[in-house]
Amino acid sequence: MELKNCLRAAFTAGVLCMMTVFTAGVPLACRLTEEGIEIVSAEMTVPKILSFSVEDNSNLVMVCSSPVSVERVKIKSEDGEYVEENSAADYSQNGTQVNFLLKEPTKVGVNYVLTGLIKDSGGNELSFSLPFSGFNENPARLVLSEVRSKHSTSKGVLKKCEFVEVYVLKGGSTAGLEIVTGSDGEAKKYVFPDINVKTGEFITVHFRTVSDGDCIDELGTDLELSTGTDSSSARDLWVEGTESRISDSDVVVIRDSCRNLILDSVLFSASGKQSWYYAGQKALALEAFETGVWKGGWEPKDAVAADGISLTRTISRLNLDSLALEFSEQDFTEDFVLESGVEDWALVEGATPGAENSTKIYVK
Repeated sequence: MELKNCLRAAFTAGVLCMMTVFTAGVPLACRLTEEGIEIVSAEMTVPKILSFSVEDNSNLVMVCSSPVSVERVKIKSEDGEYVEENSAADYSQNGTQVNFLLKEPTKVGVNYVLTGLIKDSGGNELSFSLPFSGFNENPARLVLSEVRSKHSTSKGVLKKCEFVEVYVLKGGSTAGLEIVTGSDGEAKKYVFPDINVKTGEFITVHFRTVSDGDCIDELGTDLELSTGTDSSSARDLWVEGTESRISDSDVVVIRDSCRNLILDSVLFSASGKQSWYYAGQKALALEAFETGVWKGGWEPKDAVAADGISLTRTISRLNLDSLALEFSEQDFTEDFVLESGVEDWALVEGATPGAENSTKIYVK
């Protein structure tokens, strides 16, 4: 009998709540709490996560749109070997920034997921699942060197593919580094495996798997393993799959995901384009410009001219030698901003994956 009375009271409260909402003439909602009925605005929104970064191997930072508290925090490694629950959380003075303090340090090259729930003062909740990589305390400093956006097929079989060549300005580990293109977006970004690379190395990331030869990732010291088309005596890495990748007008960046920093970028476009085709291109170009990595603007008119791009004509960096010399002579910090612009790049004759760039500028 007592249960029926409780249910009847709850039902009556719900009806009264609905009547209150409809007769108020304003966008309201209601919820039942232990203290009774609470009328809330239907326009209230859940808190948003504005950014997430890995500060070091024992500290994760999340910034939210409003003051929050966190619950049910759990960290798990991708291989399932590491699980940590209820990590300590420190809050900034206004409560919008949360620092998760790990009981055990993360490991370089291991992928993790941080899950939990955030709640604001109004009781609005948001469950979250945030992937991240183990913090890299000695990251290599990579710079973009050459980009090819063309591919070729023969009787439907992929023979040559798009590639992005990078140069190692400072040796170290590539864990946490990634290549993102505006046409592919974050969902298809290339994440480097944990490789120890040396200053002066060229690395070619082939953006598809070709049919000829063995497309083998060269992760160690043997750089002659890969025999796929366009492999070289330098390090070759491959993206699995055969679908189309880099566009003829695009934005390419190298990012340090551990520190949430863009390290280098290049914008290239066909002449006369008024706007980027993909929203991801616009967003990435704007980010590169606003962070000072790309100078001169972020629209297609501010990009390297890519008219005449082909299998043998690539977007290539012209100042690699002077850049390498400058970098070697100074003690740059990890967050050093490397500025590039249209004057540092050109469309050149001759693709040279894994080797010094051609200096023969294409003239239409």
